[in-house]
Amino acid sequence: MIMWGLPKEALEDCFRPPSEPCLVRCLHCGQEYSSDEIVWREEGADGGFWCCPVEGCDGKGYTFDIHPIDGFSGEFLDWEDCDEEADESEGTWDAGNDVPW
Repeated sequence: MIMWGLPKEALEDCFRPPSEPCLVRCLHCGQEYSSDEIVWREEGADGGFWCCPVEGCDGKGYTFDIHPIDGFSGEFLDWEDCDEEADESEGTWDAGNDVPW
């Protein structure tokens, strides 16, 4: 992923893609691609968002709408909630689930 030329807001965004690329799937369109294909898009007064690169898809945010998957099984990987104070039962996601909620 090319990081130069991006606004400070993009580099500090909590939903930016990981520095080490991984395989991901968008919950909106269902497409799988490398996380380094996630793009920063300026969207008017709202600022910008890290977005799914698939044309017409409105998926936004790594670990929000776009999640890492296992390259062999295609299942979503377990993840930990960013809020360290969250209850442990609320901070994990079982790989057998289709969506995190």
